Amino acid sequence: MYFHRYNRIMPATIHRSATAEHGSRRLDLVIGALGLLAALAVLPLPTVGVTPEVAATLAVGAVALLAGQRWGLAVVVLADIAQIGALWPRAFLHDPPSTMAQIGVAIGIAGALPGLISLGRAAPELAELVLGHASPRGRAMTRVAMVLGAVLCLAGPLI
Repeated sequence: MYFHRYNRIMPATIHRSATAEHGSRRLDLVIGALGLLAALAVLPLPTVGVTPEVAATLAVGAVALLAGQRWGLAVVVLADIAQIGALWPRAFLHDPPSTMAQIGVAIGIAGALPGLISLGRAAPELAELVLGHASPRGRAMTRVAMVLGAVLCLAGPLI
């Protein structure tokens, strides 16, 4: 079975993989756009801890991801974890100082959730970024380290 794509005939297996890459690229664009929105919503908030630094890192990673750089996904996911860890106590444990700050915190958390959900997709990218050519064991260790880091970062305000 063959599909016609871009005036070339290619086997169906290649077409499916190209379609999967297109869907992955679309998901990366959504994660990048929501990450950038979350960063821009958090930047004007009153400083608590490292929220401006995390928001700036998230903005850089989101712009890189929107530009098509795959390493941006790892940066966005790590910054999303740190941003949610810094913001959720302000949303649920402490009252933000104003209604506008409450809206900023809510947008910051909602925009960072897709990045947190794509933690499994970002682990191989982070392994390639840090280790160079990563083996399957290196990718697995990176995934475990990312999950443990996320748990510690999110549970940190409770400890």
